[in-house]
Amino acid sequence: MERIKYESNSIIYQESLMLRNRILRLPLGKDIFAEDLSIERQNKFYGILVDKQLIATISAYDEAPSIAHVTAFAVEEAYQKMGYGRLLLDFLVTDLAESGFKRVNVDARATAKVFYEKCGFIVVDGPIRNEHLEIDDYKMSILL
Repeated sequence: MERIKYESNSIIYQESLMLRNRILRLPLGKDIFAEDLSIERQNKFYGILVDKQLIATISAYDEAPSIAHVTAFAVEEAYQKMGYGRLLLDFLVTDLAESGFKRVNVDARATAKVFYEKCGFIVVDGPIRNEHLEIDDYKMSILL
């Protein structure tokens, strides 16, 4: 198992798009490749490799000075509920804290709310309808 950081111009990023599409979009009848992905070019990307295969991905962007926003968090189904998601989120949060961020926000799907609470995030608002994905989200936050 290897934790990595990667860029939007890498092969790993292309693998992350496939993973995100399988886990986050296709179950909702959506296709990530129909979206404008140029908005995430400057994101910070993190992943976990097992046997050189990307099994988990997450990214964050600068929402405001010293505030990051987590997005695009997906773990391959066969590796869910095994601690990899928590390991990856901790890796991201630690890196952001070391980079000077003071708070991390996330729009968590209702199905992920309890996971984020177990990781120290608190609900700030919600549920709020995500019209783009047609699901309910919770605005959540953690102080670093």
